[in-house]
Amino acid sequence: MAKKKQSSNVSGWIIAGLLGVVAYQSGILDRLGQTAATAQASTAPSRVIKSDSASAPLNKPRYVNVASLNVRHTPSASGPLIMALPRGTPMKVLDRKDGWLLIDLSPTLEGWVTEQFTTVQAPS
Repeated sequence: MAKKKQSSNVSGWIIAGLLGVVAYQSGILDRLGQTAATAQASTAPSRVIKSDSASAPLNKPRYVNVASLNVRHTPSASGPLIMALPRGTPMKVLDRKDGWLLIDLSPTLEGWVTEQFTTVQAPS
């Protein structure tokens, strides 16, 4: 009977190792890890007016001051996303906590937005 010839996987491991070193050296792996942060940062506007809402009373309406503002379930950048609001959207504020505003989205839904990306000035 003929004996099966065993192939060596050494050359495959060498190629995989070289590809890994090239990816590491060129920064590809770092850029892949930053994709989520870049996606969030890309929604930031090129021109942001400093928020004047920190000292404003809660009963004063706020407006979205960036191209797209994420609304989250919790007052945290890692909180689950509910939706995104476009620039100029008026918001009714219910509460404030650590730089976050709790807003009324509908009669049955509330969400948190970053206060620094809102303004009390109506859009022009």
